[in-house]
Amino acid sequence: MRSRRVEERRADILSVWEARKDITLDELRAALIETGLTVSRTALHRFFVRHGITRKKRPATRSSKTALTS
Repeated sequence: MRSRRVEERRADILSVWEARKDITLDELRAALIETGLTVSRTALHRFFVRHGITRKKRPATRSSKTALTS
């Protein structure tokens, strides 16, 4: 069952996400609370799955292969 409240605020959710696509669900949730929408992390996850939006963060860069030798 789709959350009507989450779907009604779709524009708000997507505008926060568009501004910072590397945002975590917890960070997105906190930003949405500031706009008056209290929603669970699970509801946000389901929202993105339902709309086919992936939120993968970039993998961390590899550490330098240069090592100090004594």
